This record gives sequence, structure tokens and C-alpha cells, in this order.
Amino acid sequence: MEEHRYRRIFASSPVAQALSDEDGLFVDVNAAYCDLVGLSPSELIGRSAMVHTHPDDLALHGSVEDLMAAGTAADEPVKVEVRFVRPDGDMRWVLLTLVPFTGPADAEWTLAAVLDITERKEVEDGILLASRTDQLTGALNRRGWSDYAVSVVDEDSVATVVAVLDLDHFKQFNDNHGHAAGDALLRDFVSTARECIGEDGLLARWGGEEFVITLRNCDRRDALRSLEALAAATAPSGVTFSAGYTLQRPNEGLRHTLDRADALMFRAKRDGRNRMVTDAPH
Repeated sequence: MEEHRYRRIFASSPVAQALSDEDGLFVDVNAAYCDLVGLSPSELIGRSAMVHTHPDDLALHGSVEDLMAAGTAADEPVKVEVRFVRPDGDMRWVLLTLVPFTGPADAEWTLAAVLDITERKEVEDGILLASRTDQLTGALNRRGWSDYAVSVVDEDSVATVVAVLDLDHFKQFNDNHGHAAGDALLRDFVSTARECIGEDGLLARWGGEEFVITLRNCDRRDALRSLEALAAATAPSGVTFSAGYTLQRPNEGLRHTLDRADALMFRAKRDGRNRMVTDAPH
């Protein structure tokens, strides 16, 4: 009677739920769970959640046993955020709440309650993106460069060039044509720069008319080609810039590379503007 009552509650619950055995294989799933993952009970029973888990989150499966042990020791449920992928390719962020469940012969099973948090994640991602993006141009801002570019580049050990660019006589342009025209010029410059630096380039607006370009998998010669292409593309509109660029040194943090490029940019301005300056190979 008690088991029948449990199964009725489990099956009719609006909360997606799945019961897994000691090997992590589904022994029962309710209708809400099937609706969430887009698979039928026959496609799930006897298989693990790996069948619908995003490839980048599969490593979590290897740690579930340890997480459950820690949760049991603390007498608390385990909560994990993970991505599920439906057969049509639609991805859903979910919050898994995992609790121990006693199976036949006192086997250690796991009951998972699943909450779809996709909308919450989209809102969070939007807020995070806004905090890392320059509102006028859509380029990264300083925080975006620090949070994203530095962490990615410092971890990859690939040849990286940092360039600092300052648009020449921008204040004079604003005074002559107005701030609306100046804003349009900045947006156009960012659009053109993105085309010139390619997929391995990261563009950040550092402030005012100053920009930072980070070029990965790049040497000085390739960096110069990209900067010359940008100069050629902006020349018809009368836009010129002063640039300093330098190659990241072994065991050097990218912020130090940026400081060196910034000093080189000021040298380009002192030398007459509308030029690109680099330092000697280290």
C-alpha cells in the first residue's frame, strides 16, 4: 500500500523526478522528467543521465558518488547545476537536488528532483554580459578584458600580442562634429576592428577613444598585418590611430604585457601619431 502510494505521488508529481540505482542507471522516471528531457521512459530506463547531459558537464557524473557521500555526512541534499540537451538540440539548464534512497536489499539508490532554471540562467548571463561590455560599442570593457581575456590567454600558453590603440585627434573631431558623430565613429571603428582582427582577436574599449586588442596565436609580424589592415580600412573615413604592440613574454601576466603596450602607444603619439610602434624582441 505504501509503495503504491509512493509510485502514484512520484508519477503524478509536477516536479521532474528520476530514480537511479547504485550504478547510476535509471530505474524509474516520471512524466515531468520525460517532458523535460524529451525522451520516453523506454529510452531512459536502464541508461544513465549521460544520455541527455551536455558533453561539457559529463565530468560531473564521475563526482556524484563523492558529492552524495559528502551530502550524507552533512545530512544535507546535494544540489548541482547542469545542462540537459534534448533530442532536438534544445539546451536546458537544470538544478538537480539529489537525495539518497534505499533500494532493494538496502542498495544505495539516488532520487533526483529536477528544476528547469534556464530562464534564470539567461537573466544572469545577460546581467553578466552587460557588466563586461561597453554599452556604446558592444566591445569588452575593462572588466570584460580582465575577467575573460586574461584568464583565457594566461591559461593557454600560446603566442599572444597585446596592442593599445588611441584614435588621433578624437577630441577635436568631437568639438567639430558633435558627440553624436563621435559616438558613431567609435561604433564604426569597433565594427571595422572586429573584421580585421579575426576570431582569435579580442577587442576592448579601455576608455574614451582608447582600445586594447589582444591577438592570440599571433606573432609580431601577424599583429602588424592586422593593425595595418585596420589602418587601411579606416583611412577613407579620415580616422587614424596611434598604436603600441608587444608580444607577451614567457611567464608574464597579460596585464604586464598591456602596460608595456600602453607605454609604446604613448611613444607613437610623441613621435607624431598615425603610426605603430613595437619593442625589440625579448
